[in-house]
Amino acid sequence: MGPEGLVANLAFSLFVLFYLACVLAIWSRVVSIRLAERVMFLGVVLFALVHHSYVLYANGSLADSRTIITEVTYTTLTVLYVVAYLIFDNRTALRISLTLFGLELFAVLAKALSEVPAGPNPAEILWLLRMHAFMGAVIALIYASSYLKVQLFKQREMAEVMHRLAHTDPLTGVANRRELYSELRKETDESERYERPLSIIFFDLDYFKGVNDAYGHDCGDNVLCEVVRRVESVLRATDRLGRWGGEEFVVLAPETDLREASRLAERLRVEIANHRHRSAPTVTASLGFAQYEAGDSPETLIKRADQALYKAKILGRNRAEHADGRIGGPILTPPRTRT
Repeated sequence: MGPEGLVANLAFSLFVLFYLACVLAIWSRVVSIRLAERVMFLGVVLFALVHHSYVLYANGSLADSRTIITEVTYTTLTVLYVVAYLIFDNRTALRISLTLFGLELFAVLAKALSEVPAGPNPAEILWLLRMHAFMGAVIALIYASSYLKVQLFKQREMAEVMHRLAHTDPLTGVANRRELYSELRKETDESERYERPLSIIFFDLDYFKGVNDAYGHDCGDNVLCEVVRRVESVLRATDRLGRWGGEEFVVLAPETDLREASRLAERLRVEIANHRHRSAPTVTASLGFAQYEAGDSPETLIKRADQALYKAKILGRNRAEHADGRIGGPILTPPRTRT
């Protein structure tokens, strides 16, 4: 606290009461944490500056204040420089740091000049220069570190955005064709290596062009998004849904054999057919599914599922079919007629 006396004790007591009030305000949720941290920061700044001025001018000379200033004031200011970057943005924190630095320097220089004509001790001047050079370097280092952190964070955010754009469909938010193909290659490799079942389901919305023509592409986009949400509500955690293109979608179903894929495809077909859209008529889907067989590549598996989808279209739409015709979903609702 420096020189003993009523002023120092009173200031410290008020400081403690101020912080207790801030803690109480946060606990009772009278103020937000964002506001409270700024008020508390301002309280520390005011206390540090008042204490610094009191130590300087309550002592006889600058030399008498040197130890307290070094141990208390400069330590407190260094902490404040760091905390400013935790609370405020970079530019605001830099302005606050430079303002504190300038106010402290002004107070010390005013004290040094008040000792004229005797003049300050050259050793004290050297000490001032050394300490303020150190404080300036601290401010520069903290700013550079914070700036670098912000830039790295922005680059990471940009990388995440670019990755999301490269691997997801911008309309529906599910995996795009590139990501699906990459996932399918991984799954086929694992199925080949560990002899695990793998199935894929292709489905295409029936007569979707009529929806776009009659109700507009905005309505068609909404229908696609609603279909994706309904399909995701049926899929398991291990399944992966993606948009292959247009109104055509693919479901990767690891650990799923042909019969399980048939049941899953039928559930998807019923879910799509039973959903009522807000601004468009009910749409149906034709589905084709295929199971990975030894020696399959992603291309051959995709081709067989696509052939099954084509078969479902030929047989009346709104149904699920396997390429070889052994397993197929029944038509539970009449197919839509073209509008």
